[in-house]
Amino acid sequence: MYDLSQPNAKPGQCSKCKGSGEYRWGASVNGRTAFSGRCHSCGGTGEQTRSDIARNRAYNRHKINRILSF
Repeated sequence: MYDLSQPNAKPGQCSKCKGSGEYRWGASVNGRTAFSGRCHSCGGTGEQTRSDIARNRAYNRHKINRILSF
């Protein structure tokens, strides 16, 4: 699976981590997820700035082109 970033439409609360700064994935057991780490879409701040949004869009374009080149 390829994890793309989630750029917001405008600056504000990060849509991927929902403002926590921490991205969680995997199975949930007793309310705790199996894996977690710093959100790369907002840089761990919980807020996406204009530069974060531009970086996420560029990253997604690069990642999609790389996937399609195989």
